[in-house]
Amino acid sequence: MNVITAYLDTMFSAYPATPRMLEAKAELRTMMEDAYTNLIAAGRSENEAVGQVIRDFGNIAEVAPVLGITSEIAPQPAPAVGEVSTAEGTEPASPGVPRAPQHPAITMEEARGYADAQHRIRFRVSVAVALFVLSPILLIVLPAAAEAGAVPFASGAATAIGLLVVLVMVAIGVVMILSTTREMAPYARVSEGRFSPDPEVSQWAEQLAQEHERGRIRALQVSVVLWVLSPAPLLAFALLLEGSERQGLWSVVGVALVLILVAAGLAIFLPAAWARSVADRIGGSSSTRSPANDERSIVSVIAAIYWPLLTAIYLAWSFIGNAWGISWVVWPIGAVLFGAIAAGASAWEKYRRDGR
Repeated sequence: MNVITAYLDTMFSAYPATPRMLEAKAELRTMMEDAYTNLIAAGRSENEAVGQVIRDFGNIAEVAPVLGITSEIAPQPAPAVGEVSTAEGTEPASPGVPRAPQHPAITMEEARGYADAQHRIRFRVSVAVALFVLSPILLIVLPAAAEAGAVPFASGAATAIGLLVVLVMVAIGVVMILSTTREMAPYARVSEGRFSPDPEVSQWAEQLAQEHERGRIRALQVSVVLWVLSPAPLLAFALLLEGSERQGLWSVVGVALVLILVAAGLAIFLPAAWARSVADRIGGSSSTRSPANDERSIVSVIAAIYWPLLTAIYLAWSFIGNAWGISWVVWPIGAVLFGAIAAGASAWEKYRRDGR
């Protein structure tokens, strides 16, 4: 039903939200949902049923006579200079009140080009994000290894090497992100939402997303498993090596493994979400889109912030309080909290998308 709801929103977004149009939209939604239910009962798959419903009801000009809105969707004469359009006709423009910009409708050529560009840059973006998450690993591990005598240089040199690696990895990530701007430059107005949605283009984008939805869901499942299990190495080192002389070093190694698993989850999920990102963007201009429908899943955004923050809390508690024997408890607690936060965020995103 999400696709039908999104398609209806796009179809009616080009017309004033008058009581008659809202009533017609509700009537058409009921008709489409009834047709969808009948197709599912007849043995059609969800994607087949949605596609058939959109083909049957997706042209507003064809269904307008049935809904009684032919006059409402008829083109209106352009207002004269100094006038603005209203639901009742035209009025003189109020001095000092800027008119809302009317952007040209997105074309199928633009949509296809934008989708191709997003497909080409998907791995560069995901690798850059992974580099940002991985960048502090040596800065965390090397000083602890130097303190334990596991590396042949002093703690100061270990810190310097870690800082250098952080700067290099961040620089590489930034360069990769900047390299994507050349790919996206021809589609700046699409990226910035400076367009009016077109029902045919929106339908194409939604079908593109549906074609890749199974892969996106699988990638999300794998990523969530990695994020939830990421504290496991740290917990294993803390529990199995309790009392060992090198428990502190192995705990730091466990922190590094946490970041590696988080980065792996992001690297798996972000490239698989490109088609859904395209559909969310093309389905409406920036003025009609919700912040929840941005180019990245809200869960991945939370993960990118949550685990590095939890790592900082763990390290601060461990080093400042010399609490290596007890500070590991932040990880099981953090994993449970993350599961609850991610589940809540996903449910809220679904609620907002469904409009229920």
